[in-house]
Amino acid sequence: MNASEFVYMAVMEKMNINKINDGQSQFFNLYDMAFKKSYESYFKQLILILNRIEFNTRWLLKQQDIFMQHLKVPNNIEELNVSVIDHAITEKSKELVLKDIRKMKEKKQELEDE
Repeated sequence: MNASEFVYMAVMEKMNINKINDGQSQFFNLYDMAFKKSYESYFKQLILILNRIEFNTRWLLKQQDIFMQHLKVPNNIEELNVSVIDHAITEKSKELVLKDIRKMKEKKQELEDE
């Protein structure tokens, strides 16, 4: 093998290695993009579920707080009744929770804007 053949073989080998490296980097870029696209919808769904759970939890806690503030202990069985329809306490607690969530969202937006 003479010098020109050696140089030719070295250049061809280097070109093949570069092609393999380019292919691998393209594959990893495509894989990364596909993973992000598939994970994004799952992540959004998970966040939605967590937000709903947080809302319901806060709502129930606020109802209980309002109820406990205005608690009147019944003295007989007639005074002890259970309401199965919407009550003012549930509506008020829902409004308060929504107000709290909006405040938190505004604070979060302010922090992100900074």
